[in-house]
Amino acid sequence: MSERAQKLMQEIWTERNAGADTEEKLVAAIIRRVTEHTRTLVAQKMNNMSVIDKADLIALSEELENLL
Repeated sequence: MSERAQKLMQEIWTERNAGADTEEKLVAAIIRRVTEHTRTLVAQKMNNMSVIDKADLIALSEELENLL
């Protein structure tokens, strides 16, 4: 298990215990936390947009699957 996958799971549990008491709130919290743990790139300085690295997001999901 990777350190970032373990840290992400801990943060998700913390969110759940701190008030994400509906599916909607928990999913929103998960999305927020995942974006914090996924590599991002800046898109040509247009509107300061950040782009999530799809390959890194998939790698993170695989790291999470290996926690089980």
